[in-house]
Amino acid sequence: MLLAAGCASTDDGGASSPTDASATSDSAVRTVIELADAQPGDVIALRPADGESSVVEWIDRRAGTIRSVDVADDGLSLDDVVTLASIEVATDGEQRGLLGHAVIDGVRYAAWTERDTDHLVVGALGDLGDGGNGGDGGNGGAPATVDRIVWDAGGTAGGAVGGHLAATTDGKLVLGIGQLTDWAKEHGSGAMLLLDPTGQPDQTPIVLSSGYTNPFAFAIVGDQLWVADNAVGDDTERIGAVDLSAPNVGRDDLDATGADPRAPSAVVELPDGTIAVCGYLDGRLRRWSVDPPRYGDPLGPCLTGSTVLADGTVVTATADGLVAIAP
Repeated sequence: MLLAAGCASTDDGGASSPTDASATSDSAVRTVIELADAQPGDVIALRPADGESSVVEWIDRRAGTIRSVDVADDGLSLDDVVTLASIEVATDGEQRGLLGHAVIDGVRYAAWTERDTDHLVVGALGDLGDGGNGGDGGNGGAPATVDRIVWDAGGTAGGAVGGHLAATTDGKLVLGIGQLTDWAKEHGSGAMLLLDPTGQPDQTPIVLSSGYTNPFAFAIVGDQLWVADNAVGDDTERIGAVDLSAPNVGRDDLDATGADPRAPSAVVELPDGTIAVCGYLDGRLRRWSVDPPRYGDPLGPCLTGSTVLADGTVVTATADGLVAIAP
């Protein structure tokens, strides 16, 4: 599975094992949990659980589940994993499935490709349950399911879907949408979109920035949206920031990486305020420098997702598990 449309994989898919610490000599890397049922590209969209110091949530893309575990515990197994939500999803192709999630005022929102239609949709989930983030346990701890649809983006191809979600500080949803979706074909390109989480499925999203290939890797940092976009053909991957208060930046305004393709799969803000980017092709988390624009040395393994805990620990997704990189 490739989260980057048009980027060819290496022989091993760029995937690193959960215990592969060869990319860093300065940081201690430890295995958090091995997920024996995961395949490369399944474990995506890591985020810290609200109100918790060491609980990490993630998506299992093909299974259509949102799961969590307390990474402070030792000797974790699948028995320690909590399933927070379960959605029926379409998984044909390289990039369909459950793709993004965010929590606003105790309500979890998700983006996925519908099983019956292959449409990319954004929806609100029901009660988050005993194990859920912000839930009151009203469903007895059962996994949350779809409550209502917030927006329907139309059909998708097997790749360049996008689907990552993030929440703004004022309670809106940001969705990255890839160029091979019906919406993008109608509007000329992939884009970064702003959605009203209380809106109807036919709402008209606000276009924050356009011209993108498959902007799956992005993060909100303060009042800026940091995006790392993939590339096809002779094009170049690009990284840069869009001002959320007055968006006027398109993909061509972002910095060219000047590096071999990495197929950016996640962007994360590090404890020192800088950003880092996971690469699907090299399986590494690399710090991004703004001046001059370039990648730094690897910080550790990272295939498809990364988040930072309250104590500065960086947790990343590998081909078949989670690892923690000490601050």
